[in-house]
Amino acid sequence: MAQVQVSAKTTWPELVGKSYEEAAASIRKENPELQVSKVAPGQPMTRDFRHDRVRIMVDENDVIIQAPSVG
Repeated sequence: MAQVQVSAKTTWPELVGKSYEEAAASIRKENPELQVSKVAPGQPMTRDFRHDRVRIMVDENDVIIQAPSVG
């Protein structure tokens, strides 16, 4: 398994209020090694922490409701 480069940036508060597509593109552009995933309201998710994953919490309109962060 390849070692993933950890980004110096771990949270993106400036993306709150933006669309999921815009936020995901911005994060991937900054660090293409990160896996970006969308979390819809009420969607279950694991509680494990991963340095190579960013979860993006969205509302029913795919608008960011919480600062995306590594984990």
